[in-house]
Amino acid sequence: MFILEKPYVSEFLIDTIVQNDWAVLENQAVDEAEIEEGAFDKIPPEVAKNYYLTQEYPLIYANSENAITWVLDNLPESNLSSYIKLFKDKIEFREMLKELYPDFYFQAIGLEELKNTSSDNIKFPVVIKPAVGFLSFGVHTVKDDKEWKDAIAALEREMKQAAQMYPEHVVNSSKFIIEEMIEGEEFAIDAYYDRDGEPVILNIFQHPFFSSKDVSDRIYLMSTGIMIKYMAKFGLLLREIGELRNIKNFPMHIEIRVTADGKIIPIEVNPMRFAGWCTADVAKYAWGINVYECFYNQKRPDWNSILANAGKEVFYFSMAEVPAGTDRKKIKGFEYERFLANYSNVLEVRRINPQNNPLFAIIFGSTHNKEEVVKILSLKTRDYIIS
Repeated sequence: MFILEKPYVSEFLIDTIVQNDWAVLENQAVDEAEIEEGAFDKIPPEVAKNYYLTQEYPLIYANSENAITWVLDNLPESNLSSYIKLFKDKIEFREMLKELYPDFYFQAIGLEELKNTSSDNIKFPVVIKPAVGFLSFGVHTVKDDKEWKDAIAALEREMKQAAQMYPEHVVNSSKFIIEEMIEGEEFAIDAYYDRDGEPVILNIFQHPFFSSKDVSDRIYLMSTGIMIKYMAKFGLLLREIGELRNIKNFPMHIEIRVTADGKIIPIEVNPMRFAGWCTADVAKYAWGINVYECFYNQKRPDWNSILANAGKEVFYFSMAEVPAGTDRKKIKGFEYERFLANYSNVLEVRRINPQNNPLFAIIFGSTHNKEEVVKILSLKTRDYIIS
């Protein structure tokens, strides 16, 4: 079963569901979406609940973490709910990983306590973020006392904004985690655990940043070289994590960092979905695969064949974000064409309404030029806002 939820469902995902005649949970988001009546079977919530309560490892995919609420409310004792609670709560996730990373520094803290905590008790440099979060809301890197004070002030503003956009199961300001800053290259992985608990990697993204203070989701890169270099190493990590909790029939998007000495350390896991906002669709351009079909049909990509026949270009998805603190009521438009002129080979553009979303657009593309990636990272979307 698929659970479709706001804020965004791609046409590619809808077409995939229709072509495969898959069932979708009947809910408000589906009813309000511009989907042709009768395009796919809609399962009434009670029917879905009664069926999936009988499944030890339910096979469910959600495009958005907004779907978490339904699963936790209706399948509270399921393995799926236990996985979601584990991975969505960054504190519980770190506790689990102690077995693999016994020396990793972190601490849990409430918002009020956070505001009153002396920086003398913090082992800088650190990262502060909501224990339950999404995108980069409330995420701050802090290197010293001055940055600490600035970060706490900014964090309060951002969490109020996030509360207007997402339910508390997606972004929650009640608990935060302070953890050591992991120096190194950042990557993200779209993967799933099959019915036997074996991890299946569907994509590996390199996540570059413009500077050490940058925590944005501006661009994620994928290439043959990245896949060849990290497929086996990341697969081993996923297997170790899966064995800690006997994970089966579970899709995930996991973010990790690789240190200069080659150590691989998980940052966080986004449960029940691949890359957010349906950006996982980019795999159709990069590798010619449909990640939803892979998961639902328990199919492993033939990576030996795919990579042997792949070109040397770098594919990517890029996000044009609404700058933090922007008064959305004053946004009259966005200069899409001028903004997109910074991209040399755009494969697809998905325009997003910025009035009630954190993005102006999602761009899929490819490039052979490293300088282009740097240019994209340096773009300031504020310069393209019409107000």
